Amino acid sequence: MPSGKIIARQELAKTVVSFQHILVATDFSPEARSALGYALAIARGFQSQVDLVHAIPTGLLQYVAPEGAEDVIRQARQFAGQEMQRLVHDAGCSGKVQEIILSGAAVWPLLEEYIRDHSIDLLVVGTHGRTGTKRQLLGPVAEQAFRLAACPALTVGTPKQQPAPQRNFRNVLLATNFKPQAEYAAQFAYALEHELKSHMDVLHVVEDQRDLPGGGRDIVCEFMVTRMRKGMPLSCVGRCKPSFHVRFGDPGEQVVRFAGEEQSDLIVLGMRSGKDVAGRLPSAIAYKVACQAECPVLTIRR
Repeated sequence: MPSGKIIARQELAKTVVSFQHILVATDFSPEARSALGYALAIARGFQSQVDLVHAIPTGLLQYVAPEGAEDVIRQARQFAGQEMQRLVHDAGCSGKVQEIILSGAAVWPLLEEYIRDHSIDLLVVGTHGRTGTKRQLLGPVAEQAFRLAACPALTVGTPKQQPAPQRNFRNVLLATNFKPQAEYAAQFAYALEHELKSHMDVLHVVEDQRDLPGGGRDIVCEFMVTRMRKGMPLSCVGRCKPSFHVRFGDPGEQVVRFAGEEQSDLIVLGMRSGKDVAGRLPSAIAYKVACQAECPVLTIRR
């Protein structure tokens, strides 16, 4: 189950989503620096605790003589400490984040253990996939975070420009297929819209490519918009003002295209939980979006 906290308050007849504890995994790359900026933006809205974590894989020591292993780890920790101080200074968050250095056999197991042991609600990680308009890989750590993280995961790609210390989410895009995992993700999307004071677009893509007679597409669009409107959390009715959209075609391509055209700052997607479905739909669609979108992608499992 995802560990992003959903706290039911019966007296208010609404559900409150809270990212109380955020983990930002960093390797000091431009993507990781940008990831910290986005994490800080979410932390401001939710009053979150942010842990900035760097993991040193001791697997690299296989190329080092046994007598030199301890010295190599010491130097790596010293370098990481200096880079962390520079990173938090540049981001303007000195004293506001907890700086953690881990070491172990491999990066992802270290992060996975930290997520479990510290009740992390959101993992933020930069991607290192192929550059260009159609990246096909996220990079090894982001790939594992996308497929395996028990908590919601925010993947942040290569920034187009020098990463700003503080990022904003002016426009949030929720892509939905009306399945339970999408409805679950909607609660997070609407919470982000409210807490970050964003505008939210809700998009459903109709995959059926058959020609519809007369005004058939208009009828389908009207029906889908009604379904999206009914999918709003009860606490948002009358308070949130999302825009609803329907497109036709390949879901992954249409979500990426819509986000680019509307200058979305964040895409929110729901995914089925369980490692055995990592390569199946709708995860395949979510993976395509995470690889190709120009903005960060938040994936939430259920």
